[in-house]
Amino acid sequence: MDGISILRAQLEWTHGLLEQAVADLSDEQLHHRGEGWTIRSIATVYAHCVQAEDWLINRFVLQQTPLFERENWAEQTKILPFPAGTGTGEEWETSVRGVDFPKLRSFAEQVYKATDEFLSSLSEADLDRTVTFGRLGDMPLGTFLANIVAGHTTHHTGEICALKGVLGGKGLPF
Repeated sequence: MDGISILRAQLEWTHGLLEQAVADLSDEQLHHRGEGWTIRSIATVYAHCVQAEDWLINRFVLQQTPLFERENWAEQTKILPFPAGTGTGEEWETSVRGVDFPKLRSFAEQVYKATDEFLSSLSEADLDRTVTFGRLGDMPLGTFLANIVAGHTTHHTGEICALKGVLGGKGLPF
């Protein structure tokens, strides 16, 4: 199996887990924050994941406008564009409270499709191309895709599953 096939399978699995984690949640569960919690709501973590992937692939790797902005998803989802550089922001978080979550999940589907199309356009040699990612410095594109893009979503999917457990649900069906 080649590296691109492995990355595509890894991201397909990662996206599937994230979608399973949020598939059965009510609006109340999506936006719940317990007293004294420092963790964000499930909706905010999910929005951060999908907008970050869009930003990491489009803005950072491809150096183009993210899909969210190109296709005016702000109007459809009722949230602001991803705050570049930090991935958070008070104004952005406030906008997530009014999110049209089904539309946000539709946006996620488009992000996943665009990521897979990008991966399918790569050659094995492209995976060795060096990218510089902030304080983490230089790394091969393949490492960036596996550790930063897929790893980021996997990490936050775990947070979402833990939050579901706190709310009395089961994180994943296995």
